[in-house]
Amino acid sequence: MPEPDAPIDSPPPSPAWAGALGVIAIVLGVFLTATHANEWMKQSVVGGFAPPSKILPAAICPEDELADEGLSLVECEQMVARLEGVIQATPDWFVAVQTALATLGTLIAFGSIVVGAALVNFRTWAPLAAVVTFGALLSIDIGGALAALNAGPIVREMYLWNALLWILLHLMMTIGAVIGQRGGAEAHRFVRSA
Repeated sequence: MPEPDAPIDSPPPSPAWAGALGVIAIVLGVFLTATHANEWMKQSVVGGFAPPSKILPAAICPEDELADEGLSLVECEQMVARLEGVIQATPDWFVAVQTALATLGTLIAFGSIVVGAALVNFRTWAPLAAVVTFGALLSIDIGGALAALNAGPIVREMYLWNALLWILLHLMMTIGAVIGQRGGAEAHRFVRSA
């Protein structure tokens, strides 16, 4: 017999898996939003303003700016030479692909923060949204890894390991969301049949 003060139609408590996955999604979502936005900006600035010849002018390193930054003239010249090497080693198609992936990644990573909050404050739509969101992020990671693999050794060295790490993280999160969603569906069927 129910207690007299207990609400009759109280919602079931939030599943523990949803709260844990939600917190992880929020933390990684904030970090990934910043990471993708930074990559988006980098591709827009470096890729958008590189000369067609891919050869940069000589380094301009004013002494007052070097002193402000704590750099030597050799370090300034080395940074410009390194940037020129990256620009020359980057295929033209890579900038467009990476910009598109970074743009989508920024938006979906921001959405994963919202989905994470919905998992923490359990909403019935959150498990399915988590599967879709984490799966989309996994697809972006795979696209980035494939682009890095085909872009040459210098670009591969810069991008591949990060892409593989995010693939692993998003694969685990997607699997966790799928298992949680299926477990939640099983629990609903069990409660309705009882």
